[in-house]
Amino acid sequence: MKNCQDCEILKENVDSHIKELKRRISNLEDLPEIANENAVNIQNLYGMIYEIKDKIGGLEQEINATKLIQIMTLKQKTGSPLTKTEKEMSKTKPQI
Repeated sequence: MKNCQDCEILKENVDSHIKELKRRISNLEDLPEIANENAVNIQNLYGMIYEIKDKIGGLEQEINATKLIQIMTLKQKTGSPLTKTEKEMSKTKPQI
């Protein structure tokens, strides 16, 4: 009688292990799809980073142009001459 009980316990244990293995294999089958989705997301993020970097560069140029305009306006109002650098900067057009 003990043998039948042991066999039943063994059967339950084997069934439990098989179910666990099937669950783990199922998770592994989903892995390539998840990895592919992550790769696409990473590429999209890099694209967004480069766009933001370009926009920041443009904003920096606009800020510098605005500063130069303000300096030139103030110097004209006060009658102060422009420095050599300011004259050179006023000749170049900011790339906006």
